[in-house]
Amino acid sequence: MREVGRVSLIQESWALSRELVQQTRWGGFASTTLWGCPTRKYHSWLSVWRGFGRYELLPQVEELLHLEQGHFLLTTHFFQGRLAWEGYRHLTRFTAHPAWSWHYQVGELRVVKTFFLHPTRPVACFEYTFSGPVLFRWTPLWAVRAWHTLRHEPLAIVRKGDQLNLGEDLVLYLKVDPVPRFIPWSYPYAGSYYPREAERGYEATETLYAAECWEWRLHGPGTIRIALSLTGPVDAWPSLPAEAPGFSFTQALAQAAEQFFLSDAEGEYILAGHPWFGVWGRDTFISLPGLTLVRGQEERFHRIMETALRYLSPDGRFPTIFPEVYTAEDVGLWWGWAILQYLRMGADPAQVYRRYGEVLHQVVVGYLQGLAGEDGLLRVPAFPPASWMDAVIEGQPAVPRQGALVELNALWYALLRLLAELSPSEGARWRWDLLARRVLAHFKPTFWEKSRGYLADWREGPLANWQIRPNQLFAAALPYRPISDKIAELVLETVEKHLLTPRGLRTLSPGDPAYCGLYEGSPAQRDYAYHNGTVWPWLLGSYADAKLALWGEAAKPALEALFSGFESVFYAYGWEQVAEIFDGDAPHTPRGAPAQAWSVAELLRIAFHLRRL
Repeated sequence: MREVGRVSLIQESWALSRELVQQTRWGGFASTTLWGCPTRKYHSWLSVWRGFGRYELLPQVEELLHLEQGHFLLTTHFFQGRLAWEGYRHLTRFTAHPAWSWHYQVGELRVVKTFFLHPTRPVACFEYTFSGPVLFRWTPLWAVRAWHTLRHEPLAIVRKGDQLNLGEDLVLYLKVDPVPRFIPWSYPYAGSYYPREAERGYEATETLYAAECWEWRLHGPGTIRIALSLTGPVDAWPSLPAEAPGFSFTQALAQAAEQFFLSDAEGEYILAGHPWFGVWGRDTFISLPGLTLVRGQEERFHRIMETALRYLSPDGRFPTIFPEVYTAEDVGLWWGWAILQYLRMGADPAQVYRRYGEVLHQVVVGYLQGLAGEDGLLRVPAFPPASWMDAVIEGQPAVPRQGALVELNALWYALLRLLAELSPSEGARWRWDLLARRVLAHFKPTFWEKSRGYLADWREGPLANWQIRPNQLFAAALPYRPISDKIAELVLETVEKHLLTPRGLRTLSPGDPAYCGLYEGSPAQRDYAYHNGTVWPWLLGSYADAKLALWGEAAKPALEALFSGFESVFYAYGWEQVAEIFDGDAPHTPRGAPAQAWSVAELLRIAFHLRRL
């Protein structure tokens, strides 16, 4: 769906629930809704990355037409809790390619607004095309704030020639054609309101600031172009992105994947999701194979891996959140998982060891010294949360997990087996194999009870947690499994019976008293539901791994149906993206971040392995 007509665009709930995202490698970011109306504090025509956070610069622009019939706003915006500017009433069409374009009809006048961020140059571009004479006023409404905050303090924007000084050591360089009349307009737009923030239980009102109104008088059909550059004067007008030809859903996912990469002087990173996630270690390593290797981008895979190595701690730990939050215990295991996927896709083992063998040793030794017991299993405290189920409510884990966690120990066993096979020294291979055998000998007694027919989620001494969760699936999905084929089949059967949905796997069985099937309500209510029933698409990647390992080509029809089913929600929340999560209950409404890296990545990885059958 590359084009939306007026019938859909005039429906408020439909149009405002579809969110657009543009992320560039140079750190520029833009996000809004199909109305061009910000509904979150994270929506902005231009945001920039500074360090490991984003600055929201330009949440909205006031676009005003002066015609013989009167004054008409093209802008749609909320103030004081209500929809105060209703430019959407003039919308006739929206297209997303080759750039975002809104088509308006005001009386006899046709207006096309086009916006894009240049993919390689730090420039944001607006273009307005008018079918006839018009007096047009364009007023940028600035926020210039850190992304998780709102502005209430006064903001002074100063223009000197073609330079806009925004404060915070930020300067924009302007290129405008034709040159407008600059009208001083230092005015606070108080009460700018973001309804999605209010729905989520957060502060939702801020003050945006204008410095000038820019005015053009066109005496006939014409085009106005505005370029905002972050690094210096714009010499030539940036050209529109090339029109992408018609392509399949898999190709559309590959295009969506490009929205998660970020480069700086230190290297290249993966952003976990949009619009509020930064660079997360676990998300990076889980997303990496699908975003790079399956798309033939092996060098990018290495570039991102090597960037992450710069943040490896002396005791072999990767950051939970870059650059310096080291709280989760599983991130290094997911780094190893990315290496396993690289090998599974055909990498040369000797070359992999030459490149990453030393780090593999450092990571494994870190786990041995920090978490491994005499039985070889890894054990973790309940807090801070050690795994991906990391939501916290009032200082306590929403899903308490402690002791030996099933997926951490499945990953640990696979990592030990990997070292036992890759190590060039016979003595080293023997030592790693001995430790892997010790883990294997204790894995089944720790997590398996035949009468239940599935794996415990965690065990601490005599206490075992038998809630049916998807974490057990990794023991059946990894290239080196710590369980037999028969147990893997029973695990898969349990997962399919209790957790599988068309949008991913639930985080808890609906039959469990703790199950919560709707991700809604206050922040605490949502944090509780997050891993107690909410569906996560990224888990389908390992579900597919387990199913293909056990059933081979016979699994293909079911997996193809799951994969193609996401095409129907590809435009339902994040436009041409896959959401972070979905409700556990049908109809499995998309929730959380509208665009999530590992959701896209694992669907791409599924498609890759299906093509290889």
